[in-house]
Amino acid sequence: MSVKNLSQIVEDQIDDLKQEWLDEVRKSEYLSTYKTFNNEETIKRGEAVYTHLKEWIREGATNKDAEKYFEEVGSIRFKEKFPLTEVQYAIYLLKKIFWSRIDWRDKVTGSFETSNATKIMNVFNDYFDLASFSVTKGYFNSLLNSCLLYTSPSPRDRTRSRM
Repeated sequence: MSVKNLSQIVEDQIDDLKQEWLDEVRKSEYLSTYKTFNNEETIKRGEAVYTHLKEWIREGATNKDAEKYFEEVGSIRFKEKFPLTEVQYAIYLLKKIFWSRIDWRDKVTGSFETSNATKIMNVFNDYFDLASFSVTKGYFNSLLNSCLLYTSPSPRDRTRSRM
């Protein structure tokens, strides 16, 4: 198995990934905001992450691309009033679901070298670790910006403070 095969797993198993994502969201006690969306909208949110993973790998798996994408996701989830803990748990579930789809029997039977397995694991973990970090960054940047909007003095107030 090569790193490029990860994108093929997404493509081949997208329907199963989407359904498992929906099932996990519906039964989770930690995703109450996600549960307010209908099935189609919930599926679209999980599918978007997997589709981005597929494209990210195909385009060279650069950290900058993953960071940009997930910062935007974090910002959107803040504006939608999701608790950050829910967004973090959703990323954890998406990672767990995908990880369960990787067929590690090849590794056990020796079909690919340890160094290749390590590279695959690193790329996979980088994506979801960057997701957690960048979602948090985008979320908090939006939070900070919203606080600044409410606390910045008006031009009239700034003039008064100089007098």
